[in-house]
Amino acid sequence: MVKRTLIKDVQPCDVVNVRGFVDAIRNQKNIIFIIVRDETAKIQITVFKPELPRLADVFEKITPESTVSITGKVVTAPNVKLGGIELIPTECQILSTAKLLPIDKDSGVELQLDYRWLDLRDRKKTAYFKIMTGLNQIIRQWFVDNDFIECMTPKLTAFSSEGGAEVFKVDYFDTKAYLTQSPQLFKQMAMSAGFGKFFEIGTCYRAEKSFTSRHATEFFALDVEMAFLDDENDVMDAEEAMLLYLLKETEAKYKQLIKDELGIDFVAQTSKFPRITLEDAFKLLGVPNKGDLDPDNEKELCRIAREKYQSDFIWITKFPSKTRAFYTKQYKDSKLSHGFDLLYRGVEITSGALREERVDVLRENMLAKGINPNDMRFYTQFFEYGVPPHGGFALGLARFYSKLFELPSVKDVTFLFRGPARLTP
Repeated sequence: MVKRTLIKDVQPCDVVNVRGFVDAIRNQKNIIFIIVRDETAKIQITVFKPELPRLADVFEKITPESTVSITGKVVTAPNVKLGGIELIPTECQILSTAKLLPIDKDSGVELQLDYRWLDLRDRKKTAYFKIMTGLNQIIRQWFVDNDFIECMTPKLTAFSSEGGAEVFKVDYFDTKAYLTQSPQLFKQMAMSAGFGKFFEIGTCYRAEKSFTSRHATEFFALDVEMAFLDDENDVMDAEEAMLLYLLKETEAKYKQLIKDELGIDFVAQTSKFPRITLEDAFKLLGVPNKGDLDPDNEKELCRIAREKYQSDFIWITKFPSKTRAFYTKQYKDSKLSHGFDLLYRGVEITSGALREERVDVLRENMLAKGINPNDMRFYTQFFEYGVPPHGGFALGLARFYSKLFELPSVKDVTFLFRGPARLTP
């Protein structure tokens, strides 16, 4: 029996077995052309009916998107667009027969999501996930090379990580538990444990009824925490260095694939990201300071950053404490915080801050936010046994990748999207 050969590896004169999906069928009077694709490429199968009547009968029964196993000889065919070769079969097995597909390229987004496993048979959409696999590895390698420790934090907790209402409650034996909104409290525990530098690429859950192109109820994020910092600039420096490295490696390793499959001529940004305060951001926008940015503000600031600084990124710093989480450190004698956001191509992709490590101030912050410190005892005790000054950030990977690939929604780079109205497939 001939072992399977990936289509990208077939060569003229080879006797091979290819297995994949039937991409297209052209049935003529004396000849049948079938295009078969696997996860690597496509190949044309040519059956001359008078010469191969037995195989012709089998090929007559094949439907589009069925899976097949075909053995034969690869021959040179200069007129064939798929690499100038074709496969003349000697054996054909229909592995499964496909019904007429319920979606096509013109179907609406929600219908495509209903049949996501069929929607992803699109070679271009598959390419997103191939590239993201490589980019996640580049990110992880940067952190390993820079002495960060990776930990997998729990996704079931006894408390709300943000202290708010946007959490999913689940039954946990004879009590209630929550799905974590972020590993925030756990990564601060890692600082108390003396890890020094922490990172995780993991799942987060947020019970927020937002029907936008940037929101999901289940999503992947990169979370980072660092100890013994001078201020929030240390955190921003680290994320900026990582992102510049990622962009450089993306161009070096995936530029051709991105161009071939996605039609994008990718060029990595090499310049540093501009940093402006929220107050200065509103001055650039020419509108009163509202204390926080809305989506339109973010889009306009990114347009200004591209025009004024030739940057797709822009840091926004010094947000009011009242708009940030209770664990964000506040400037002395000021109502401003050490919190920051990073905007990229019109969207906030990162929120971060220098953290408050003084347990008495943490308790005061909780009370000011309407949180009972007694309910957060598990967390506050981290700070009673010595903890270094620390800070960190969270980077929404789907938001980042959707903008990197110039896509309209996080749905496009999410394998199976979860939103307020979607729990299947």
